[in-house]
Amino acid sequence: MASPITQINRQCPTEEELRELDLERLAEGAAKSNPGLLMFMDIIQEMYEAGYLEIVQGMVKNRENVMPHVFEFMKVSGMPVVLKNAVTGFQFLSMLEPHKVQRTMNAVSQGLNKALDTDKELEQKGFFDLLHMMKDPDVIRSATIMLNFLKSMGEQLGKPPQKVNREMNSDKQDVTNEV
Repeated sequence: MASPITQINRQCPTEEELRELDLERLAEGAAKSNPGLLMFMDIIQEMYEAGYLEIVQGMVKNRENVMPHVFEFMKVSGMPVVLKNAVTGFQFLSMLEPHKVQRTMNAVSQGLNKALDTDKELEQKGFFDLLHMMKDPDVIRSATIMLNFLKSMGEQLGKPPQKVNREMNSDKQDVTNEV
């Protein structure tokens, strides 16, 4: 039988060992994100050479004196409206599913490239040519998507603004509950 353990020797690292461990972790992190870190350091250097860092440093050091002027400028220049529109734009983007946006943007890009590459003199289409194109499954697919978009947009535009705001807020709650 083994003898019972009567004493536990705990090893607490010293301050120097902790500092050395932190430096090792920092070096590992820097090695893993080397390209991004180098790019970030280049951006900081460019900002320093352009004098932007001194401006930011001065604003931070004198924040009690500077901030009232910044807020006054924002109020006079109409910045609250711009900021509200920016927030609304970000809310709109957060409601879209990324893979659907990516697929749609790829399709739009492909369509624009094809449309811009066609020679205008050779590709003149008449009325009957356009009717003939409506038989193409790709054209039907795009037209269906565009008509569904217009129908849904029209439905939303027909609702009172209060109802739309309530629906947007409930959508946000659904998204936060999913996360």
